[in-house]
Amino acid sequence: MKLTSGFIFAMVPPYLVDVLWKDIEPILQRVVDCSHGELSCEGVKRRAKAGTTLLVAICKDDKIVAVNTGDIVEFDSGLRAFYIPITGGDFMDEWLVDSLEVAKALAKDFNCTELRGISVRRGWLKALPEGWEPVSETIRFNLGVEQ
Repeated sequence: MKLTSGFIFAMVPPYLVDVLWKDIEPILQRVVDCSHGELSCEGVKRRAKAGTTLLVAICKDDKIVAVNTGDIVEFDSGLRAFYIPITGGDFMDEWLVDSLEVAKALAKDFNCTELRGISVRRGWLKALPEGWEPVSETIRFNLGVEQ
Protein backbone atom coordinates (compact mmCIF):
# COMPACT_ATOMS: atom_id res chain seq x y z
CA MET A 1 0.00 0.00 0.00
CA LYS A 2 1.42 3.35 -1.00
CA LEU A 3 0.79 6.15 1.45
CA THR A 4 1.58 9.66 0.30
CA SER A 5 0.90 11.94 3.27
CA GLY A 6 4.18 11.35 5.07
CA PHE A 7 2.34 10.52 8.30
CA ILE A 8 2.99 7.29 10.17
CA PHE A 9 0.01 5.09 11.06
CA ALA A 10 0.84 2.94 14.08
CA MET A 11 -1.45 0.28 15.50
CA VAL A 12 -1.21 0.60 19.29
CA PRO A 13 -1.02 -2.85 20.88
CA PRO A 14 -2.92 -3.30 24.15
CA TYR A 15 0.27 -3.44 26.22
CA LEU A 16 1.31 0.06 25.03
CA VAL A 17 -2.00 1.83 25.65
CA ASP A 18 -0.98 2.95 29.16
CA VAL A 19 2.42 4.12 27.92
CA LEU A 20 0.96 6.29 25.13
CA TRP A 21 -2.25 7.35 26.86
CA LYS A 22 -0.95 10.77 27.93
CA ASP A 23 -0.54 11.65 24.24
CA ILE A 24 -3.74 9.95 23.05
CA GLU A 25 -6.24 11.10 25.69
CA PRO A 26 -6.25 14.85 24.85
CA ILE A 27 -6.97 14.02 21.21
CA LEU A 28 -9.74 11.59 22.13
CA GLN A 29 -11.25 14.07 24.57
CA ARG A 30 -11.99 16.45 21.70
CA VAL A 31 -14.06 13.70 20.05
CA VAL A 32 -15.70 12.65 23.33
CA ASP A 33 -16.81 16.26 23.82
CA CYS A 34 -18.79 16.06 20.53
CA SER A 35 -20.20 12.55 21.10
CA HIS A 36 -23.56 13.46 22.66
CA GLY A 37 -22.61 11.49 25.77
CA GLU A 38 -21.98 8.24 23.87
CA LEU A 39 -18.22 8.01 24.42
CA SER A 40 -15.76 8.33 27.27
CA CYS A 41 -11.99 8.31 27.20
CA GLU A 42 -11.93 5.65 29.93
CA GLY A 43 -14.25 3.41 27.90
CA VAL A 44 -12.04 3.69 24.82
CA LYS A 45 -8.96 3.02 26.94
CA ARG A 46 -10.57 -0.04 28.55
CA ARG A 47 -11.55 -1.53 25.18
CA ALA A 48 -8.14 -0.75 23.64
CA LYS A 49 -6.35 -2.44 26.57
CA ALA A 50 -8.67 -5.45 26.26
CA GLY A 51 -7.92 -5.68 22.55
CA THR A 52 -11.58 -5.31 21.55
CA THR A 53 -10.96 -1.91 19.92
CA LEU A 54 -8.09 -1.21 17.57
CA LEU A 55 -6.36 2.07 18.36
CA VAL A 56 -4.44 3.71 15.52
CA ALA A 57 -2.07 6.56 16.32
CA ILE A 58 -1.35 8.93 13.46
CA CYS A 59 2.07 10.47 13.88
CA LYS A 60 3.95 13.38 12.38
CA ASP A 61 7.64 13.24 13.10
CA ASP A 62 7.80 11.95 16.70
CA LYS A 63 4.40 13.24 17.87
CA ILE A 64 0.93 11.65 17.89
CA VAL A 65 -1.28 14.21 16.15
CA ALA A 66 -4.44 12.19 15.56
CA VAL A 67 -6.21 8.98 16.56
CA ASN A 68 -8.62 6.57 14.90
CA THR A 69 -10.36 3.62 16.45
CA GLY A 70 -11.65 0.55 14.68
CA ASP A 71 -14.05 -2.24 15.58
CA ILE A 72 -15.31 -5.26 13.69
CA VAL A 73 -19.11 -5.35 13.54
CA GLU A 74 -20.94 -8.42 12.32
CA PHE A 75 -24.60 -7.80 11.62
CA ASP A 76 -27.36 -10.41 11.90
CA SER A 77 -27.23 -10.87 8.12
CA GLY A 78 -23.57 -11.89 8.28
CA LEU A 79 -22.36 -8.60 6.80
CA ARG A 80 -19.00 -7.68 8.35
CA ALA A 81 -17.97 -4.06 8.53
CA PHE A 82 -14.84 -2.39 9.78
CA TYR A 83 -16.40 0.30 11.91
CA ILE A 84 -14.50 3.55 12.57
CA PRO A 85 -16.32 5.23 15.45
CA ILE A 86 -13.59 7.74 16.33
CA THR A 87 -11.48 9.92 14.07
CA GLY A 88 -9.91 13.01 15.50
CA GLY A 89 -6.84 15.15 15.62
CA ASP A 90 -4.90 17.78 13.78
CA PHE A 91 -3.87 18.01 10.10
CA MET A 92 -6.85 15.87 9.07
CA ASP A 93 -6.92 17.26 5.55
CA GLU A 94 -3.36 15.95 5.10
CA TRP A 95 -3.81 12.36 6.39
CA LEU A 96 -7.50 11.51 5.91
CA VAL A 97 -7.15 9.81 2.52
CA ASP A 98 -4.21 7.71 3.74
CA SER A 99 -6.09 6.75 6.91
CA LEU A 100 -8.89 5.37 4.76
CA GLU A 101 -6.38 3.30 2.78
CA VAL A 102 -5.07 1.89 6.07
CA ALA A 103 -8.65 1.18 7.20
CA LYS A 104 -9.44 -0.58 3.90
CA ALA A 105 -6.41 -2.83 4.34
CA LEU A 106 -7.37 -3.63 7.94
CA ALA A 107 -10.95 -4.32 6.90
CA LYS A 108 -9.82 -6.82 4.29
CA ASP A 109 -7.52 -8.49 6.85
CA PHE A 110 -10.57 -8.97 9.09
CA ASN A 111 -12.76 -10.31 6.23
CA CYS A 112 -14.97 -7.23 6.16
CA THR A 113 -16.75 -6.09 3.02
CA GLU A 114 -17.12 -2.43 3.88
CA LEU A 115 -16.06 0.47 6.08
CA ARG A 116 -18.56 2.27 8.29
CA GLY A 117 -18.23 5.25 10.58
CA ILE A 118 -20.07 7.80 12.64
CA SER A 119 -20.39 11.39 11.54
CA VAL A 120 -21.35 13.81 14.30
CA ARG A 121 -21.47 16.60 11.74
CA ARG A 122 -23.03 16.44 8.27
CA GLY A 123 -19.94 18.12 6.85
CA TRP A 124 -18.02 14.85 7.17
CA LEU A 125 -19.44 13.54 3.92
CA LYS A 126 -17.98 16.54 2.11
CA ALA A 127 -14.54 15.83 3.59
CA LEU A 128 -14.51 12.15 2.60
CA PRO A 129 -13.43 10.93 -0.83
CA GLU A 130 -15.95 9.67 -3.39
CA GLY A 131 -17.72 6.44 -2.56
CA TRP A 132 -18.98 7.26 0.93
CA GLU A 133 -22.74 7.48 1.41
CA PRO A 134 -25.15 7.72 4.31
CA VAL A 135 -26.56 4.35 5.37
CA SER A 136 -28.97 5.35 8.10
CA GLU A 137 -29.58 8.30 10.35
CA THR A 138 -29.63 8.05 14.11
CA ILE A 139 -32.25 10.15 15.80
CA ARG A 140 -33.00 10.68 19.45
CA PHE A 141 -35.58 12.00 21.86
CA ASN A 142 -34.25 13.19 25.20
CA LEU A 143 -36.49 12.06 28.07
CA GLY A 144 -35.00 14.61 30.42
CA VAL A 145 -33.98 11.91 32.88
CA GLU A 146 -30.55 12.37 34.43
CA GLN A 147 -28.15 9.48 34.68
